[in-house]
Amino acid sequence: MLADRARRLLVGGMVGAHVLALPVLIGFAVADGARALVSGLFGLALVVFFHAVGQATQIRFAGSDPRTLMRASLLSYALRTALLGLAVVGWVNLPPESQARVNPMALSMVAAAAVVGWMVALVRTYSRLRIPVYDEPDAPARGVYDSASEITPAPGSRA
Repeated sequence: MLADRARRLLVGGMVGAHVLALPVLIGFAVADGARALVSGLFGLALVVFFHAVGQATQIRFAGSDPRTLMRASLLSYALRTALLGLAVVGWVNLPPESQARVNPMALSMVAAAAVVGWMVALVRTYSRLRIPVYDEPDAPARGVYDSASEITPAPGSRA
């Protein structure tokens, strides 16, 4: 049940990312050709990887103890951000002729559109999930109506 909810969030986020990012990607591809297309696809792939691994962690540990889920989520986040940091370090250390093959505006704008699309779709999907939240009463409260529509007298009081 919990894994199914997390799976629905993953699918919703994936669809949202693509719905918003693909028009931006097509616009850059028309304007700058293959260079922008490949750069934008790389930006989209980074966002999808980052979020999909996070959601996959939620799916895998959905039924676990809350502390285990928190540890797994934090470890996943630390590893994903470290990989993004390594990508930035790799980008900075590329020779200028290699950097010229990438359209940084296409990469960043498609990635930004994908992040916004993922987040909006995630919120929309989450708001449509049916999550039962209630506490079972331990005992009827004193002085409230019982099933016979009479006031239950408090213990020790005269009825």
